Amino acid sequence: MRTKSASLFVVEAVTIAAAIVFFIPFYFILSMTFKTPEEMTGFPLSLPSSLHFGNYAETWELMRFTQVLGNTLLITALTVFVLIVFGSLASYPLARKTGSVYYLVYIYFIAGIMVPFQLAMVPLYKFVNTLHLVNTYHGAVLIYTAINLPFAIFLFTGFLKSTPKELEEAAWIDGCSKIRAYWVAVFPIIKPATATVAVLTSLSTWNDFIIPMLFLQGEERRTITIQLYMFVGEHVTNWSLLFPGMVLSVVPLLIAYLFLQKYIIKGIAAGSVKG
Repeated sequence: MRTKSASLFVVEAVTIAAAIVFFIPFYFILSMTFKTPEEMTGFPLSLPSSLHFGNYAETWELMRFTQVLGNTLLITALTVFVLIVFGSLASYPLARKTGSVYYLVYIYFIAGIMVPFQLAMVPLYKFVNTLHLVNTYHGAVLIYTAINLPFAIFLFTGFLKSTPKELEEAAWIDGCSKIRAYWVAVFPIIKPATATVAVLTSLSTWNDFIIPMLFLQGEERRTITIQLYMFVGEHVTNWSLLFPGMVLSVVPLLIAYLFLQKYIIKGIAAGSVKG
């Protein structure tokens, strides 16, 4: 009994210590947002003398946060929508059909997971520029979709293989076309895969820096990550504005998580089992 109590105490102590360690970076960033430039040169973990909300107001204005937030939301939402539609539709025949051709097509898509984006960055920019898609929203959406499509197909195909074929066959008997049968009978069942793809794609698109830097060069098209970089100089970094900008960029994701946490947790948990 004593051994069990001692083991439980050790587990609880380690858990509390780990929680404190993980909490420190969040406390550090949040406390820095309320400090004056003079206070930032002091002890990093010290409390601010007062809640200096002027940092947030100045950051919001300099970043043109309303505009860049709208740009980021638009690109992220369109990318998730296009990826789910085309990724799930492309996975459907790959999961249902058999034969070497379909298998080779599936391997071709999966091979894209192993190719880093940086390897094709230069030819991709030339290709996108030839199509006159540089500095356009739909150009960025197409690039993000192409980058995330291999993983989406991998995940959707795994889920679709586990769904019974009788569902769409029953829909065909009722007079549905193959496309309608898919959307009505099959797609609702793969909601966990859809949620997983949506969450992972949203996070990667929202936090990405390279693609907006290369393909969204106009000030009116900038995203949050690009605007944050304006506070980082070659020799000096404006920490009093950078930290509030970082917090502001995370707030929309936290709000979305609070409203969608039930679906997100279910989707990721199911994806870890079936995917």
